[in-house]
Amino acid sequence: MFRQEIKIFTLSLVLLLLLIILKNSQIFDLGVFFRLIQPPLPFNSLIALEDNLESSYQELLVENRELKALEEENKELRELLDFSKERKYSLTTANVLSRDEVNKNILIIDIGKEEKVKEGQAVIIKKGIIIGKVIAVDSHSSQVRLLTDKESSLAVKIGEENLSGILSGSLGLGMDLEFIPQEQDIKINDLVITSALNENIPANLLIGQIEKIEFEDEDIFKKAIVSPFLDYQSLYLVAILNL
Repeated sequence: MFRQEIKIFTLSLVLLLLLIILKNSQIFDLGVFFRLIQPPLPFNSLIALEDNLESSYQELLVENRELKALEEENKELRELLDFSKERKYSLTTANVLSRDEVNKNILIIDIGKEEKVKEGQAVIIKKGIIIGKVIAVDSHSSQVRLLTDKESSLAVKIGEENLSGILSGSLGLGMDLEFIPQEQDIKINDLVITSALNENIPANLLIGQIEKIEFEDEDIFKKAIVSPFLDYQSLYLVAILNL
């Protein structure tokens, strides 16, 4: 019995010395020992952690998109304000609520009679780019017909020579410029702006530029395709021009 106790004591002493030697030589770390005996995280905890990370990532993406949208809206408002000061026009801003269910070239905006909106007024964006006219007004909403609508019609000027023509929508996809006298010289990329012949719409509002010219020698008038300065599908903030 005594010999057995000596053996146990000797073995314990050897193990203790071995631990001290390994510890002093920085080979053994007690923390490693405890980590080895610690049970791993449950599988459900790992799934929950991954879900939380994914949720946080999605929230950050949403916040980033909202900040970019707010920055873009502030830029649009600044440009409208600059145009208003430069031309000394009074503007009323409006948000695009939706589009007509049947005709996507008609916008529904969130201001109307209570905000002094009237039929025939020009609807602009940015630094005075006209995109349509008001065609119907309710108490707190209005309808805007885009220049790309086939029922749209606008008297315009082309280039620096003040050449005249009539602009109309082309199947809701673009704009056609017609009734340009054959002898008038027009070129690709010429600017197209409003003329002074439109009721309730001032002259020199930007519209777009000539993309293509179509005519034959026997034709009395030339025809041109006009491309707008921006995609009308992306409209969300507009302004009514008050004369």
